This record gives sequence, C-alpha cells and structure tokens, in this order.
Amino acid sequence: MKKCLFLAFFFCCLAVKAQVAEVSDSLVQVYKSSDAQFYTFNYPSKSASGEDVVLSSLLIAWMPSKPAATDSIESLHIYSHYTITADKECPTSNQNSQDRMLFGMLVKGKYGLGLNSNYNFVSRSVVIAPDYEGYGVSKDRSHPYLSQELTASQVMDAVEYGLELYQKHINDNRALDFKSDWRSFSWGFSQGGAVALAVHRYIEQNDLSDELRFRGSICGDGPYDLLATMQYYMEDNGSSFDAETSHQKGMCTMPMVMPMIVKGALDSHPIMQGHTLEDYFSQQFLDTGIMDWLASKQYSTGDISKKWYQQLKNGLDANGRHYTPVQMAELFYSPSTNDVWGKLDKIFKPGYKNYSGKWADLYQAMVDNGVASGWQPQHRIQFLHSRGDTVVPFSNYLAFRDAHLDDEGELFRLDDSFTPQDHSTAGTNFFIALTVTGSYGEYFKWLDESPTVTKVQSPDFFAHSEGDAWYDLSGRRLNGRPSAKGIYIFKGKKIAVK
Repeated sequence: MKKCLFLAFFFCCLAVKAQVAEVSDSLVQVYKSSDAQFYTFNYPSKSASGEDVVLSSLLIAWMPSKPAATDSIESLHIYSHYTITADKECPTSNQNSQDRMLFGMLVKGKYGLGLNSNYNFVSRSVVIAPDYEGYGVSKDRSHPYLSQELTASQVMDAVEYGLELYQKHINDNRALDFKSDWRSFSWGFSQGGAVALAVHRYIEQNDLSDELRFRGSICGDGPYDLLATMQYYMEDNGSSFDAETSHQKGMCTMPMVMPMIVKGALDSHPIMQGHTLEDYFSQQFLDTGIMDWLASKQYSTGDISKKWYQQLKNGLDANGRHYTPVQMAELFYSPSTNDVWGKLDKIFKPGYKNYSGKWADLYQAMVDNGVASGWQPQHRIQFLHSRGDTVVPFSNYLAFRDAHLDDEGELFRLDDSFTPQDHSTAGTNFFIALTVTGSYGEYFKWLDESPTVTKVQSPDFFAHSEGDAWYDLSGRRLNGRPSAKGIYIFKGKKIAVK
C-alpha cells in the first residue's frame, strides 16, 4: 500500500514538473468583439543569464465583423505595460479586463471612436502586448524590473514570434493581411514608457527599423534615469519643476519599487553578483513581508499599500520582532487612507547617499539600466510628462533632453499638459487620450512623418551622395562636415556625428 502511494506521489510530481509552458505553434483566441480578435501566445526568449525561457504575450488584431475587400492592417503597435506586482494585472490574464477594454477601444477601425478619421491607420492595427518575464506563463520566475536592455530584447522576441504566428492566420484567411505601407510604433506609460524607449533603441541598434517600418515612440512619464529619480526622492521638497506637490524630502511615494529595482539588479546585472537584499534594506522594512508579497505575484501595488497601512496603524509582529505603531511611523508616512509613502532613511541601511562600496555597484547598475543617454535616436519620440509627478519625476525627461539638446523639437518633443497631475491620474488621462478621445492621433501622424533614415535609403538619394559632400537626412548638401550632433549621409553611408 505504501509503495502504491509512493508511486502515485512520484508520478504526480512528474506530471506537475511536466506542466512547463511550451512555445505556441499557433495563436490561441481568448476573446472576440465586433471589431477585434484577442489572442494569447507563448514565445521563446532568453533570460539575463542567457538561459532559454518561455514567455507569454497578448495579441489583438483589428477584424471587423464584415471586412471589406480593401480592409487591411495598417499599423503594428508594440505596447509595453506599466508597473504591476500581481499576475492578475498582466495583459494575458483572464482577470485583466482593463487591457481588454483598452485595446478593444483602440482597435476599432476608426481612431477615437470615429471622431478623427484622418488617423484611422492608428487603429486598423495589430497590438502586441507582452507580459514581461515574471508574469503570465513565467510567473514563477523573478521579474527583472527596469532591466531595460533585457526587457526590450524580450519584448522584441514577442513581436517577432507573434508576427510569425499571425502570418499563419493570414495564410489561412482567418486574419487581415498587412497593407503594403504599414508602419509600427512603440508606446507605453510609466515602466512601459521606459521600456517603449528601450524598445525604440533596440530596434535601431539591431537594424530592425526597415523590417518593422518603424516610425517612432510615444513615452509617458517613464523612468529613463533611475539616478535622477533617486535624487528627486532624496532632495525634492515639493517645489521642483515649476509645480507645487505634496512630496517631502527623503520620501519615496511608491516604496515597493525600491526592492523591485534592487531585486531586478541583483538578478540581472553582473556587477551586483555577491550582493544581497540584506545589504541594502533595513531589517524592519524586510520584516513587513514585502519580498514575499512580490514573489507571490498575488498583490497589486494598491493591495501592498493597504497592507502597509494596516501595519502603520496596528504595528507589526514578524520573525520574532515587534514594531509598535510609533516605530512603524518612523518607516512609513500616510498622506491619505491606504496610501503609504516610505522614508528612505528607514527603508535603506545607512550609506545610501554616499555612492561608494555596495551602493556604488547598485547605482552603476541603475546607470547601466538607463535609456536617457548613451545613444542617438534616429526616429521621432513624443514624450508626455507631468511636472507634478512625484512617482516618476519630471527629471527623467530632463535627463533625456539634456543628452540630446540639438534634436529637441525635431527628433523629439514634449507635451507636459498633464501638469500638475500626479502619476496615477496622469496615467489614466494618458490612456483616455489614447483610446477614448483619440486626441493622440496627431502624435502618431507626427511620428509617421519622421525624417528618418528609412525614408532616405533609396538609390535616387544615394546617387547624389558621392564624393566628399555631406548631406542631411532631407537630402540637402551641407558646406563641409557638420559640427552639430546628428545623423548624416557621407559617401552613401549613415554617419553619426557626436
């Protein structure tokens, strides 16, 4: 009897082990509306260590109930989602009706619910929305939070594989084909804004612009520079960037991102090998249970704030240690019910302001994970940032602007009309403007008209690029070698002047 029970348990374990996610050989339809088809798929990718991993993604395709003979897909949207901490929030989750509604409104054939038909190309589209590593079918893995180069690579793996699977549906007459002059865009808000910019960089640096007919990015309130963000938390007292806010010096307004950033660096950056969470965080902060909550993928950022609020109100008993409400008030501050900010001096161990030793390694990892500088964009970028954002401060946009001053207004531009809204409200309005009012149609059009390398790579143009003459991207001959930063044509080749 015992032997039978053991064998049953053994084979049960094998069955559980065998339930590893497999790469999809076709798109799996999970929902259908009158205007769109919703699919999920699993795709092959690589982890930070180079290990083979299987990740998951959502794909939404415009499909009117009675398509006309001339109907076709005109745009590909590469969507990068904002910060989540619960698996139920990822794009492929059946519980995430928000993304279903968001993309269902975007993919309607007439952008802005028909309010602005000049930009129909925006919504006659395919949207690919990856879960990121650590969510969806890979939820048992750690999420490499704000490891931008890695995440961008994994997002692009989803794009490549998703398009291959979509092509099978085209071949079987189950989906609309792509129009001959289709184009692609990268966009997102918050973490998604930074990932969208990292995807932009990845596409250009890996020579994918022509293949994807890439036109540019829309990036909302993204953390492109983590050190600039830390500096804001440490120094701002509510008066930065011409916007009065409730932020207080030494406060982190979304404290769960701190362990997410450090854990992401520990898991994915070589310089952080040998360090641990205990090297950086106070025992009291770790005793709150934050790392277990993040690892479980069960709690949203709002859920975590509510848990911390209860600890602030009632005290905490954890791991044989007792913290009174007074002691918890030394760690947390609550500006409103269930909203909890963290005090950096108590979240971190001493020395985090010194930029030396273990802190120097962490800050170097933050610099390496930034996307504000160190590269020269070739396609347009529309930034949207609120000067009153206390979670992802306006200094992130300024870090990008200051690294590319010569290109402001032509290669990239800013809409700061969200000011003085804070992060959450700005995000809500970002998606309303994208999907409900369709007011961002003009932004897509501006990107689509980008004077990029893609538009000048033609035999006719290069025929005029002989000899020792230099040309700008509009084909205008210059008086000698240019001194301003930018991309130019010299002897038929792209040359970056830095």
